[in-house]
Amino acid sequence: MQGLSIEKYIGQYDDLSGEWRVWETTGNPVAISFHVESSPSNQKPWLGTILVKAEERRRGIASAIMDYLSNEFKLNGQNALFAAVPIDEYEWSNFLTDCGFEQFKTEENKGEIYLIMVRPLD
Repeated sequence: MQGLSIEKYIGQYDDLSGEWRVWETTGNPVAISFHVESSPSNQKPWLGTILVKAEERRRGIASAIMDYLSNEFKLNGQNALFAAVPIDEYEWSNFLTDCGFEQFKTEENKGEIYLIMVRPLD
């Protein structure tokens, strides 16, 4: 997100029919996420982004959010949650792996290669 204002970052999702959520612990906001329940590409749920406050990272908050969303999607009859990261963003793919995602495939979009990851909901 370097060099990108929060307004522009959030604006990247304006054309998607998804939901922003604010996540709290002990009444204090610690994270935000964006997801779509049915993407145009495969009619499956996709995680668009998850941002956790720097001082709250590595405390299991993101994993708890992923578990909550996964359970919600599973109750709605889905069997997987998808996410995509630029292929050269190893930290992002490692983060998603830590949250239960697996590498699925790569895709090119607008000249950039993305790693598509999936989190089975079983």
